[in-house]
Amino acid sequence: MSLMVFCLFCIDISANPLKSLIINANNNPLLESKNYQTQALKEEKKALYSGYLPKVEVGYAYQNINNPDIFYPKSVNGPFVEASWLLFDGLKREGKFSIQNHKIKASEFSALSTKQQIFLKIIQEYFQALSLKSKRKALLSQQNELEQSIIKYQTFFESGLASQDTLEAIKSQFAQNSYQLENINLALEARKEQISLLSGVEDFLLDDLVNIKEISAQTPQKQRADLQAQFHYVKSLENASTQYTYLPTIALSNRYTNYQYHNRNIPTLPFPISIEDPKYQNIFGVSVSFVLFDSFATLKAKESAHLQALAANFEYAYQKDSQKRERIIAQSALETAKEKIQWAFSALTSASIAYTYAKEKFNSQLIDYTQYLKALSNLFNAQSFYDEARFDYEIKKAEFLYSNGENLEEFL
Repeated sequence: MSLMVFCLFCIDISANPLKSLIINANNNPLLESKNYQTQALKEEKKALYSGYLPKVEVGYAYQNINNPDIFYPKSVNGPFVEASWLLFDGLKREGKFSIQNHKIKASEFSALSTKQQIFLKIIQEYFQALSLKSKRKALLSQQNELEQSIIKYQTFFESGLASQDTLEAIKSQFAQNSYQLENINLALEARKEQISLLSGVEDFLLDDLVNIKEISAQTPQKQRADLQAQFHYVKSLENASTQYTYLPTIALSNRYTNYQYHNRNIPTLPFPISIEDPKYQNIFGVSVSFVLFDSFATLKAKESAHLQALAANFEYAYQKDSQKRERIIAQSALETAKEKIQWAFSALTSASIAYTYAKEKFNSQLIDYTQYLKALSNLFNAQSFYDEARFDYEIKKAEFLYSNGENLEEFL
């Protein structure tokens, strides 16, 4: 069963080269970079959490005195173990955890936003490449017609049945089309390279049968990933004010030291004196501190953090309103693109009929080369406009889906 599902999946991908490009774009280096940034923030959160757990240090201390006396030996050395724990830091800990959580969320949504932007760019480049491919096809078809006419009228001219200006006009049109073909080929190659850069796929098929699913204009708008990233960025700034407080800081510590004394300078006395050196020393401490007065530095810093959060909130509100208006514009553009297909098809039908009659009349010498070339040019333009309208409609669908906050991958 799993093998059958895998085969069906492969068939589906091969049938939709655009979807294959989108799936492969999940490995885009920009996305990998975003993922690593998120992972770094998660590790930073773990380090932050560990920083508030009890800490134990071990070490070795050595002390040497040049002029020892009875109370201080010449040298003292020994290992020590010290444990410390920041018990309370004025509620800064809770604020730091909240800030870090929002930073992680913002990074995750930023990565998702980058992914959707890459998907949209691939779709735009893909259908623009199809439009160029269609123009090239129509132009090559026109070139074939002109080439046949050149051969025909070259024979007529040599036989004295046609004037030279007719032959040269057709040759001139052929040369102009060749110039346009070079530009189209260059533009098409640039589109392909851009698609390869975004998707990581070097060889792919440009299939003009690929299309994007539509959704109703009544579909509720979702919040785009970039706005969700901005939302969590605002929340992280709002929590930044928790780092500026006048509440006390409480810390516990305990240090155990094992001493070894050397060369105590004991003076010669008429009576014996015995000094016993302690083998170890243990020091337990509780530290409570708070800022009594700092010329309002903490208060001003807290106010600054509040103003920064307020500024970010206004920017977020503006971006939300911007998304709503972008959706309205995208919907109007989508409806216009759909109407343009009908008009372009009507123009293509009329141009095809007009060209058929013009070609027959030209071959019968009922019209001159100017009218014939005009009809041929109109046919080429009509074919290009029709295909361009079709592919532009697919682009407008993708742009509407993006502005609506949808996942583009699901609509291929």
